[in-house]
Amino acid sequence: MEGKVNKSMDMDDFDKDKLEWLKNEIINIEEYFLEHGFNISSWYGNIGENKYYDKLSKLNKGYKYKPLLDKYDDKYPSFLVWEIYSVWFGVKFKAGDKVLDLGGACSLFSFFLAVHGVSVIAIDKNKQLVDESNKIAKVLNLPYLAICDDIEDYMLDCKEKFDVITSICVFEHLEQEKRKRIICSIHKILSKNGKVAITFDYRNPSKFVNINSPQDVIDLFGCSSHLSLAGDGNFYDNKKNYLVHPFFHKSFFIKYKLRSIKKGNFRKRDFFKIKFKDDYSFAVVFLEVK
Repeated sequence: MEGKVNKSMDMDDFDKDKLEWLKNEIINIEEYFLEHGFNISSWYGNIGENKYYDKLSKLNKGYKYKPLLDKYDDKYPSFLVWEIYSVWFGVKFKAGDKVLDLGGACSLFSFFLAVHGVSVIAIDKNKQLVDESNKIAKVLNLPYLAICDDIEDYMLDCKEKFDVITSICVFEHLEQEKRKRIICSIHKILSKNGKVAITFDYRNPSKFVNINSPQDVIDLFGCSSHLSLAGDGNFYDNKKNYLVHPFFHKSFFIKYKLRSIKKGNFRKRDFFKIKFKDDYSFAVVFLEVK
């Protein structure tokens, strides 16, 4: 990989023809699964309707949001399309590739890979998502296995090697030291010419996330002596914001504010603070074996 491949989200990245192909593929997959009575999880990681998370999802999209998938947009917003686009075309997967997806059981991305002939193992602690994934894979005869386990624990015991290791917006949900431990040990289960592709929340104002600058990205994803950032080795922040944190949205709801403060993600004095413009973004990094 060459050039500026590690970067924050930019909706101007899309090539028109590639985007049109991807949108059609996503719609076809969604409709095929629904025909067989199966439900892929939403970008918030839940199956079916959930009023609490559905409301958070709508607030999270921010003030200037532009949909890409029409009637499926609530479930798969344009942010997720950008993530799949960036990783799919960045890695250039081939049918038969062996992929480990960290935290993505029953996700659109992991099933997108499997439908295109990529052999996927998805690790997730959510048993409902794991069970649903395996049921779908069995009925539709997909090269897909979901395992209910902690990501780090699985990696410590894993004896297999993978061509690609992926993770779509999961790393920001892990404890900060755990993130580094995973990055520092991930090479042990990569094949000789293996690749890693990870998307994550970038400049998310929650204190728990704490990935707010190019240096933060390099410190985290460049911490392994066995891996290097692909492309030119740098991370590029275009300063564009596409989301607003639900905690600061003008239509916030009290239950979520109280829960976030209790977890320590926000300060009590921020309870009444409101932002009237989008305040953070997503990002992608690619790692290669040195």
